Amino acid sequence: MSYECQDLQSIANDDSFPLKERDEAAEQLEQLADTGDAHAQYIIGTAYRDGGLLIPDTAKAQKLLERAAKQEIDAAQYALGKLYLSDDADIHDSAKGIYWLKRSADNGNDFAAYRLGKEYLSGKNVSKDTSTAAEYLRQAADNGSAYAQYLLGKLTLMGEGIPKDMDAAYEWFAAARDNGHAYAEFFMKRMECGEQEPPSVLLSATRLLYHMGNIFRDNAPAPAANGVQIDRKRLAQLRQKRVALGHKPDDHELEQQQGFSMKFHM
Repeated sequence: MSYECQDLQSIANDDSFPLKERDEAAEQLEQLADTGDAHAQYIIGTAYRDGGLLIPDTAKAQKLLERAAKQEIDAAQYALGKLYLSDDADIHDSAKGIYWLKRSADNGNDFAAYRLGKEYLSGKNVSKDTSTAAEYLRQAADNGSAYAQYLLGKLTLMGEGIPKDMDAAYEWFAAARDNGHAYAEFFMKRMECGEQEPPSVLLSATRLLYHMGNIFRDNAPAPAANGVQIDRKRLAQLRQKRVALGHKPDDHELEQQQGFSMKFHM
């Protein structure tokens, strides 16, 4: 990323700057994107996709992300793939979505590899193939993705797509636990105690924990942002919008964007 792009991004991200200066930084970033700067194209593309400082515009987001993706920016390829797989009828294209996710994964993007693993497990946008799913999940898991490690542990425990192996499953859960996954230790403790519940029972238990966590999250008091309270209804609407734009509840793209893409949200 060029120094100019970094400086403009920093200003647009910094709430301590007046809104006028942040707007001007966004305008200059868009001008930089028009000159062919791939990083600026990705930053502005995701800003148009998500809204915030810029008014959401899916058509502009698609155009900018595609320009950055063709310049081999793996994060842009990942974002573009998710956009094509979104529920927006005007842009949804499963074939293009999978294509760009694969391009991104081939360029080493672990978020894309994780998403592809889940796509091949669900069979919604591509033919279901647990073996291919396991391959993509292993790519992400080998590079430290706790979510891929956890899911790979479950597949190994069940013997789906890869040979069933309790020792290997335990190792994947341990890796996920060490990387901060909230539910991995649940499996580890049960396995350490030698409890004989079928794997399906353990999986059902973690699904229950996951859904209970969502219930507590959705009913928790709304956090304050710079002194402004956001009500629960507004939070739910924002969450629904993110899902509609291709953000699965556990796609973790924001983790990838830290220090790279523009955090425009007010």
